[in-house]
Amino acid sequence: MAKIIQTLKGEVFMTPATTQDYISLGQEHAVTFGKTQLTLKPGILAEGEPLPCTKGLVSHNLLPGYCIPGIKKRIIVVPSLDTPVCEWQVKEYSDRLKSAGSHSNRAVYVLSMDTPFAQARFIREHDIHPGITFVSDYACRQFLDNSGLKINELSIFARALIECDENNVVTRVSVPRDITHLPVY
Repeated sequence: MAKIIQTLKGEVFMTPATTQDYISLGQEHAVTFGKTQLTLKPGILAEGEPLPCTKGLVSHNLLPGYCIPGIKKRIIVVPSLDTPVCEWQVKEYSDRLKSAGSHSNRAVYVLSMDTPFAQARFIREHDIHPGITFVSDYACRQFLDNSGLKINELSIFARALIECDENNVVTRVSVPRDITHLPVY
């Protein structure tokens, strides 16, 4: 059963309930935004394969933001931090890390097409846990174009959760069929 989440502002979000609520990335090339169908550019992101090149990614403080080997990773991919669903998703994950009282046993990244300046503002305004690294693909668009997560009509990422092992091999990719729904961690 889908988990319905209501924020203090009264906004309502859902997490997918079954595997049918996720797309099979690489085999399906469409997501929805409510009732509107959006197409995805086919890409190379797949479980059991190396993470597509991340060298063009830039962190919120303008440093290279690529994923360093040697530690497990969780990459939270969001369409835009300036939307209520993305804002809630990232803040909620940050709050989980704060409640845990220590850093996660993996590196955590938030990836979007937002500029590094917008990401830095978001981090400041929402007191985001320092264990989360924000990375942007706004300049190179290499990960966007190669991953299979590019929404063609909008040139932004579809919402997704990517997990990798210490060698940057993808162990899990979850892409909700409706981009207003949240992946389950």
